[in-house]
Amino acid sequence: MISLLPSFRETLVLRWNARDTYERLAASTSNKPFLQGDEQELLFSGWVLPERMRLSLRSRRPTHYAPLVIGRLEATSSGCLLLLNYTLFPTTRVLVQLWSVFIALSAAIAYYQLKNPYYLSGGALLLAAIYFIVWSNFQLQLRPLREAIHRVVA
Repeated sequence: MISLLPSFRETLVLRWNARDTYERLAASTSNKPFLQGDEQELLFSGWVLPERMRLSLRSRRPTHYAPLVIGRLEATSSGCLLLLNYTLFPTTRVLVQLWSVFIALSAAIAYYQLKNPYYLSGGALLLAAIYFIVWSNFQLQLRPLREAIHRVVA
C-alpha cells in the first residue's frame, strides 16, 4: 500500500543467535519514555519480547516526529534476522491525517462557496508544506535511531 506518511524498512542479518540479540536489546531498553535524572542511561524506551519489539530512542523532551520501531526477531541456523519497520507514532499519524482532511475539506468548501481556485491551490500548497516538514523531520530523527540499534546488535 502506498502511503504519503514517512516510513522505512530494513532487515539486519546478525551472526548472534536470537536469544543473545534479545538480551542485548532488552538490556538497553527502559519502559520509561524520557530520561530520568537518577537512572542509568538506557538507549531505548519501549518493550522487547523474545520475538517482537516496539522501540523508540529516549530523549530528554518529547519529539513529535520521532520514529517508532516495530520489529520481529527470527532465528536462523547460523544467527538471526531482525526485521525492522520504522514508522511515525500512531498519535502523530492520526493528527497529520486529521489536519490533512480538515485542510482539504476547508479548501474544497471555500472553492465551492467563492468559486476562487486560489483556495484550492493554497490548500494544496499547505498540505505539501506539512508533508514535507513531517517527512524531513522523520528523516532527521531516523538516523540516530538506526545508528543506536546497529551499535547495540552489532
